[in-house]
Amino acid sequence: MRRLALLILPGLLLAGCERKVEQQSSAPEPAPSPVAVATEAPSAAPAPTPAMPEIAGPYGPRDECRAEPGWSAFAGRLAAAVKSRDAAALAALADPGIVLDFGGGSGREELRRRLSGAEGKRLWEELDAILRLGCAKGAEGDNLVLPWFFDQDLGEADPFQVLLVSGDKVPLRAAPEQAAPVLALVSWHLVDASDERGDFRKVSLTGRKEQGYIASAALRSPLDYRLVAEKQEGEWRLMAFVAGD
Repeated sequence: MRRLALLILPGLLLAGCERKVEQQSSAPEPAPSPVAVATEAPSAAPAPTPAMPEIAGPYGPRDECRAEPGWSAFAGRLAAAVKSRDAAALAALADPGIVLDFGGGSGREELRRRLSGAEGKRLWEELDAILRLGCAKGAEGDNLVLPWFFDQDLGEADPFQVLLVSGDKVPLRAAPEQAAPVLALVSWHLVDASDERGDFRKVSLTGRKEQGYIASAALRSPLDYRLVAEKQEGEWRLMAFVAGD
């Protein structure tokens, strides 16, 4: 079994997706009513039937961080900054050396610049999604990782190849069309994805035989944006806001 991990040393991001050979001793406590990140349409999903089963994976958002001293207050300020699109408030929660990419981008001022610039809309949307996806205690033991999914054991799945169905009861369709028959309802399951057809991706469910098409908006890479927080001088700080490897 393998695990993605993010290792933070003072001011330096050493490994964005290191794999480990260690399983968690027990499943973390689920967060109350996690919000699906993306769905194909706002209408309610059809009820599962024998011909259209519901398939649930193990990666629904959970919150392992609530009991950490000081975290709830910090997370509240983080959520408020994201909701109000307040770049200055978000930067104030960051470490002075916050890592922003794997090419040397770092620092509070650079974070403010990016959030206020041309790529700001996309970055705020990434933060919106991250905050709906739970929080994990980092594999290194001294940091917290959002989303929860990033720090989980993916078994033999290759994080560069698989995608996560990031929603509840997302339709797996027989063709890349909104009106195509629904083959299954998929929640928080890994898929192997191939070609893109308009707003859909052709996928096969990892470890299963089901194949079909899922709306691209409902799929998320294990290497998408994540936040890493760590206590510095007794206060939580954002140490990294990065994507990729």
